[in-house]
Amino acid sequence: MSRLAQLLAEAADESNNPVSFMYGKIVQVNQYVLDLFNPLGIYQKYSSEFAT
Repeated sequence: MSRLAQLLAEAADESNNPVSFMYGKIVQVNQYVLDLFNPLGIYQKYSSEFAT
């Protein structure tokens, strides 16, 4: 949540130049998405082993 708050605060600061802001944040956003989806992929991979 603190990462999201920091990202939103930076977005407010950079609202006058959104293109450069988004270009500078593409790598970070990509990493956040991977951080969200990696645990889901692990869960899907191993969830069938725990099903009864």
